[in-house]
Amino acid sequence: MAAKLQIHKPYVLQALPQPLEGPHGPGRYLAGEVFGQKQDGKRRKRTELAVAIDGVAVYLYDIISSQAVTSYLVSPQSVFTCAPYSLRWRPASSKTATRYTYVSLSTKTSSSSPSKQEIKLFREETSGAGTTTSTPISHALGCDAPIVHIFASSPRTVMANLARDESSNHDLVLLAADGTILCLNGETLEERWQVSSSILSKEIITGSKLNLRVDYAQPTLAADVVDGMFGGKNDLFGIFQEKIHRDGFNPDFLVVVTADKASHARHLHILALPSEREARQTSNERLIPVFAAPLPAKTDCTRYQLDVRSGTLQTLSEGTIATYAFSNGIPRLENKLQLPGLTSFLRLSRTSVLTVAADGFSVYNPIYRSLQANTPVDSEIRENSGSAFEFVSYLASREIAVGLHGSNLTAVQIEVPKNRTTKRRAEGLLTDAIRRGIPRDLSCEKRIRADHPSSAVLVEPLPGSTETSCSEWQAQSARADELLRNNDLQSWESSLAHVFKVPLKSDEPEGEKGALTNGATSPVQLPEWAWPSSRTEYARVDRRWVSYAISKVFSWGEQTEDPDSLRLTCRLPESSVLIYLVDAGHLSTSNVKSAFKDEVREVDEVEDIIGREIPILLAQADPTMQLLVGYLSGTQLGSTELVSSIKLLLRSLGLFEDSSKMLMRLTEKREEIRGQENEAINMELDRAEEELQITEHYLGGHRTRGLGVAFSKLAACPSAATVQSLRRLFKPEEIIGLMNVLRAELIKDGWTTRYLDRTGADQSEVEAPPDGSIQLIADLMSRCIDSVGLGGWMASDAMLASSRSQEDSADFFSQFQAEVSVALEGIMEAVHLQSALAEAVSYAKRARKALAGLAKGKAVSQPITEELPLGLKTDSRVSTERVRSGGEIVPRSSRQVGHFVSKKRGIYSVHRISEEALRGGAGATVVQEAR
Repeated sequence: MAAKLQIHKPYVLQALPQPLEGPHGPGRYLAGEVFGQKQDGKRRKRTELAVAIDGVAVYLYDIISSQAVTSYLVSPQSVFTCAPYSLRWRPASSKTATRYTYVSLSTKTSSSSPSKQEIKLFREETSGAGTTTSTPISHALGCDAPIVHIFASSPRTVMANLARDESSNHDLVLLAADGTILCLNGETLEERWQVSSSILSKEIITGSKLNLRVDYAQPTLAADVVDGMFGGKNDLFGIFQEKIHRDGFNPDFLVVVTADKASHARHLHILALPSEREARQTSNERLIPVFAAPLPAKTDCTRYQLDVRSGTLQTLSEGTIATYAFSNGIPRLENKLQLPGLTSFLRLSRTSVLTVAADGFSVYNPIYRSLQANTPVDSEIRENSGSAFEFVSYLASREIAVGLHGSNLTAVQIEVPKNRTTKRRAEGLLTDAIRRGIPRDLSCEKRIRADHPSSAVLVEPLPGSTETSCSEWQAQSARADELLRNNDLQSWESSLAHVFKVPLKSDEPEGEKGALTNGATSPVQLPEWAWPSSRTEYARVDRRWVSYAISKVFSWGEQTEDPDSLRLTCRLPESSVLIYLVDAGHLSTSNVKSAFKDEVREVDEVEDIIGREIPILLAQADPTMQLLVGYLSGTQLGSTELVSSIKLLLRSLGLFEDSSKMLMRLTEKREEIRGQENEAINMELDRAEEELQITEHYLGGHRTRGLGVAFSKLAACPSAATVQSLRRLFKPEEIIGLMNVLRAELIKDGWTTRYLDRTGADQSEVEAPPDGSIQLIADLMSRCIDSVGLGGWMASDAMLASSRSQEDSADFFSQFQAEVSVALEGIMEAVHLQSALAEAVSYAKRARKALAGLAKGKAVSQPITEELPLGLKTDSRVSTERVRSGGEIVPRSSRQVGHFVSKKRGIYSVHRISEEALRGGAGATVVQEAR
């Protein structure tokens, strides 16, 4: 059973104070994450949240304890332009912790004066004794556009941290709405450098660069960008003199998503922040534009989620979550989730997305488009809040999602399954998506074949797998049992045809057939089923109905003293239900065992018994063997079923008989030869000719096709199981007869004929057999030899010698000696041919391998020459293409190809370079070497 996630009902962490109304409308709540940093330079997300309330204050809340950690008041005229950023710094050699909380304020003193943009720092230092000192620092910005993103860069050097433990030595990076980027000192808020919005717009090929708007920004490290978004290709960053490494040169990167206000065209930009050495310079161009690419969709998105390490970008636009994957930095649309009424989402992992709508919370798998879990929201909570829920952060260690819901700070607990491993992986397997699919929107579909339904993916459950179908099946099976007890076979077969979704030819059945039920013959009129033209057209049915039909068509009895008696019998041999079970492939050994699970619970080797008796019952029900051939073609069979079927087919073709009948016929033949030798010979020749005509007639029919199918499937079975089945079901003389059939196939296909003995006319008339037939026949003959064994060969030879005269026995041994001599001669010729062609075959293998290396996965057509090089030497091909700096693939010139070919030659060798090789056909040139 697939594991299920569980979403608990949301609960309120903290009730927030009401914001004051600003000059542009009602006040807002803005929340940001809190980070902690130590002297090692690694920055980690803390279980805290910074919430800014317009005109009131900035609060820091602990999510686990639901308590306020600290707060910083602001003036009533202050309006926050973006979420606050808080960083807690603690040196390793000191017990003093310093908290840096940065906010961006827009203050308007009067209605006529413009708004004033400023950055404020609340620096709070807590000593080991518990005393707290708070120091506010303000800095006015010369930027007219409001600040939309704040983040702190990583420490510039580790040596600076070692020399100055009391400071985190970080910079504050600000991103304005128009694309202007500023850098301030993290301690004093002094401006270090400023870059205009042209650094973002100069990479965009549009006519409206002035309408640029910043929608999303996220700081990251260069190593994460290289591994996640560029597939680890470090060569693409040729702008740096040093190679990017996670433990070495790893500068700060800034990923920005911009949008055009008019056309809604969006672009993704990757910028490199200046290093410590570059920060000391006086140049204005501090940032380095590394990469820029357009995003495929041009819709106005409201939410973004970027995971740089996995190279995944998710956007929310008009109720649709689009997932983009990056290949060499180019974003490619992977999938879309159409979820009407969606207001916010949060990325939990690559295979899980937490969403919220007006009716509740849900977890979706965007890869398999499945609903993993959901929980409704009470109507009272929705009415009291009066606003939509907006996610802020997700604590993976606690599996808690936090967001703002009106004036409340709300948390949602996601409970994982009990069988979840310690790695806490997401429920991203295909088994977790079965029966949880969501409908696919036609506008979001990829190209789908016309013969495949496009309404839903994994929506329709398997028949009989839902809880509501249990009572329905019990009622229908009870009605079917009642019809069978009343010997109403017509209504019983009509009801099963409806269950198996097979239409009837007409409402009134034609013909009158007799059926055998419960040991009594009852003439009834059975309806005729309209069989489909192909086996794949049968509909999926409940497996319980298959077991029910098998239990009614067949019956299981007790073992009798007769070894040839059958424990499995067929009660309805003329029923259409039997034909359906065979044609649809439901009459497998496992299904029969499941249908009689109570009767066969204490029976030993029940699979072998069922596998041996099912072909016999089908042959008794249909002497023409068509039912048995359909059973072989449409059912997955084991070695026991196949060997039993082969035995029946060989007997029906008259290719071998029982040993008792054969001995009786040979004894009678010997007596007749003594009395009337000439007459017996003539009669035997006439009978042999008649049997040959009958055999040729059957060989062209369905029985021969069934025998070929059985041989093919038997060769695919394990050899040990096949040998055991042959020993159990075949007698030694019958196995020898099977080997004679396989020998006849070898002779008929021409595998035992010399190629030199054929004339031109014979070669044109004989059709070449498939290459796989010799392997199949040889494999089956080897298994037959293993099953007979040494004792079986000796017993068979003694039996044949006793049934014949001394002359016949001498002829047998002479024929056996001749066959052994021919086999030995064939082995010697094979060894001689192998030694003669060994070098040429080895050269062909090496040449093919070299040609495959030249192709590099592409189809290359090369002309074939009949000449072989001197010494049968192969050489590595010279590629006709080369890779320039930047990854561009260009063709090599003829001069370059000749240069590389000459470099590979020996000192005293001569190499002929044809014109064809210089044009790109180097794989077909003839190499002549002399020493």
